[in-house]
Amino acid sequence: MSFLDHLMPSDEAEMIRDSATRFTGAVSESALRQSDGFAAERWAGMADLGWHGVLADDAAGGLGLGAAEAAILAYAAGHARLPEPFVASSVTALTALRTAGVGIDVLAGLVAGSRIFAPVGFGLPVGLATPLSVAPDKEGASLSGTVPLCEVGPHTTDFLIFADGPEPMLARLPSVADGISIAPYRGIDGRHLGKVHLDDCTVGDEAILARGAAARNAVAKAEAFTVAALCADAVGTIDKALVLTRTYLNERQQFGRPLASFQALRHRFADIGVEAELARSMAEMASFAAQTLADPAPLLDRARARICRAAQTVGQATIQLHGGMGMTDEMAIGHYFRRLICLQALLGQEAGSLRLRSAALAAEIDAEASLEAAQ
Repeated sequence: MSFLDHLMPSDEAEMIRDSATRFTGAVSESALRQSDGFAAERWAGMADLGWHGVLADDAAGGLGLGAAEAAILAYAAGHARLPEPFVASSVTALTALRTAGVGIDVLAGLVAGSRIFAPVGFGLPVGLATPLSVAPDKEGASLSGTVPLCEVGPHTTDFLIFADGPEPMLARLPSVADGISIAPYRGIDGRHLGKVHLDDCTVGDEAILARGAAARNAVAKAEAFTVAALCADAVGTIDKALVLTRTYLNERQQFGRPLASFQALRHRFADIGVEAELARSMAEMASFAAQTLADPAPLLDRARARICRAAQTVGQATIQLHGGMGMTDEMAIGHYFRRLICLQALLGQEAGSLRLRSAALAAEIDAEASLEAAQ
């Protein structure tokens, strides 16, 4: 499939978009604030509409679709500022589980919404390696180490743990397993996060899903889909911030005229509109790369960097265009700004994305030089 084909969504994708728009359009700002970072009924509603199974096989009750359709749902989540861990559980974890060849019963629980997975040691934040040590154990393996940032909360039922090293391993454990302690905290946008500490946590052979190259491949695929989904989430958040700002400029009066009538403000709004369109293009490229390319990392790093820049530029400008009102908790724009800050952190920040790409290019140049010297 070419990129042009990717930009022409199927009828099925449009149906998913319409359904997601109707669902998120019914979520009120007051409901978001009252849910305290997670609403069980909203999570169940997402399951009923197939959100959690968009990437799962038909046999598990899923839709069997790809990164582009998952990005549509992530966009809707960002546009409505949903705090539930859709990307972490239904994209990152599910992609890793599916790639590792996990049984239908586990995937079916995730699709139905009864299981909520938290990836540990991979996925979030993108580009941050958090190695966990693995030691052989008579029952399988023993894990130790601390992961400072995981999207985990009281609703989490399972951990999907990746331990890198000489013998990589991907394992699944219940969130209440012995040897696991969690220090909960909240993200700047209100989502549930936690610091996960593993202290000689025993992992039985039955809990080990993949080893070696198979584990690395599952995690690499999951992280590619994660970048695509987070980029779409950021674009959805940016678009809603623009909608809120446009409405405010049209309604707010100054000197007997709406703020939107002032040329300087119109130019500023046009500038951030350009940033939004650039971010949208890069998000489309990210979902295309994650789904179709054997090595999507170069394009995904560029997409992350550009979208982080757009998130920062648009977030700051929309707050400024709201004036002092934008700093109050009562105005929705501040909450969208905080989500954009959090998404930049989860995407690894613009500078982090560029550092990874520079390091990869330097490694490629060194490899080519070594090959030429050998010849």
